Amino acid sequence: MTAMTAMTAAPAVTPAGPYTEAVIGVDLGTTDTKALVCTPGGEAIGFARRPTTWSRSAGGRAETTGPALFADVLAAVAEALAATRAGLGGRPVRVLGLGLAGLGESGVVLDPAGRASSPVIAWYDDRGTAEMAALDPELLAAFPARTGLPVGSQWTLAKLLWLRGVTGRPPGLGSRWLNVPEYVAYALCGEQVGEPSLVSRTALLDQATGSPWTEALDALGAGADFLPQLVPAGQAAGRIGSCAVPELAGAVVTVAGHDHPVAAVGAGAVGADDLFDSCGTAEVLLRSVPGVLSDTDRVRLVEAGVDAGRHALPGHSVLIGGMRSGLLMRRVLSLVGADGTAARDGLDARWRPPAGSTSPVRLVGSSADDDAVTLRLSDGATPDAAWAAALSRVGEQTTALLGAMNAVVGTHGTAVAAGGWTRMRSVREAKSATIPRLAFCAESQPGARGAALFAAVAADGTRTVAEVARYFAAQRAETFRQMPGPPAPAPRTPFPGAVPAPVATAALPPLPQVSPTPGPWHPLTPHPTSKEPSSS
Repeated sequence: MTAMTAMTAAPAVTPAGPYTEAVIGVDLGTTDTKALVCTPGGEAIGFARRPTTWSRSAGGRAETTGPALFADVLAAVAEALAATRAGLGGRPVRVLGLGLAGLGESGVVLDPAGRASSPVIAWYDDRGTAEMAALDPELLAAFPARTGLPVGSQWTLAKLLWLRGVTGRPPGLGSRWLNVPEYVAYALCGEQVGEPSLVSRTALLDQATGSPWTEALDALGAGADFLPQLVPAGQAAGRIGSCAVPELAGAVVTVAGHDHPVAAVGAGAVGADDLFDSCGTAEVLLRSVPGVLSDTDRVRLVEAGVDAGRHALPGHSVLIGGMRSGLLMRRVLSLVGADGTAARDGLDARWRPPAGSTSPVRLVGSSADDDAVTLRLSDGATPDAAWAAALSRVGEQTTALLGAMNAVVGTHGTAVAAGGWTRMRSVREAKSATIPRLAFCAESQPGARGAALFAAVAADGTRTVAEVARYFAAQRAETFRQMPGPPAPAPRTPFPGAVPAPVATAALPPLPQVSPTPGPWHPLTPHPTSKEPSSS
């Protein structure tokens, strides 16, 4: 870790008089930056969100700066703390830990003096497409096995190749890459660290070894120290010194990781083989797998449209498969005039599981990541039939993506779904018929909550992620009821690399004993229709 001399570490600051201890989770997203204030045991006591700063130009280009994103984070945290104090009747807050999660692929090149020397290019900006295609064919052939990613412009490597072409020079000796949450941590505590799930999205990490991929760095013209030391989520990167948000002074900082796996943790998917279904505009199926995958497994997964990298959960791999399900459902609702709440609720209430294989409306011709679909209509087509067809199509895509994952790593244990679309009964029941052992999480901000959980782990310094996750789950009004799952897969090769010693601070209270009791279905229990796949 490299210290930024402009900031010095400080001891934890204790307010005068009665105060409330807290941890904060930040989810720095593409659209919004969110900050959630929790007690160290997981009770949410304050929240704020604000738009993430971007500059957009012709050709789909989008970029910003590291300092602008740092300012977004500080503003969101300050607003969340103000909301917390207001809710506590003006009682001061002592922040023990700050967890930083957010978007992957985007970040900052630091010059040898530690100053940001590049723009932050948005992950969806396609700059670097031609430069990636022009790389050595042998490197491109090895790309999926080494990185667990398909060749494309989304990854950091593509943006860096484009920047090299614009500037006419490779990253200089002593330069350093930091992903966005890592840069914010650096700006706060002066330490340059990399978090494995974020570094996995750069295409600069050799997934087999956990070390920088030498061939990719050579192609870029960067040195071996271009990537910082890896520090797992939940381990302290450092402490905050003086800060524009006074409550943060002395707090422990941890880089929680890539937003998708951190959201899985925030929703309760912390088991060795758990599945998380994030049901937003871009739906993500995310699977945790203990240990390191083989090169062959990574290639098979990439060929099936699944990314395979490091999880925010230490010692685990993560599989990430994306679908455009939310976009598809929103467009169908718009097509049938159900944009408004009342019309949508009516469709939702009238939906019933398909009774047979024939329907007057069929959605065909799209892959899971396509923006467009084809509707085939016959006599009897109605808005209700169109909505049913949309859910059926989403179910087919989910089944295909799950099948691709299962063929490589086996069946998942338990599954958790969260996100705005799960508020609809029809979506919940359709998903329960497709995904075995599925529970629903009512958490509205799983990314920020997961980051707060990792902050609590770092601040405590003695408990594991799984232990603190139990504590966080116990603070919810709702509980999970676990369903029987398949046996856990055989242990895989453990991750290499030493884990740095944690920074010790105040310990959490004893963990409560959680013994959920089965009861009537509600948004956090498996739905009664949740079933195993048919053997026929």
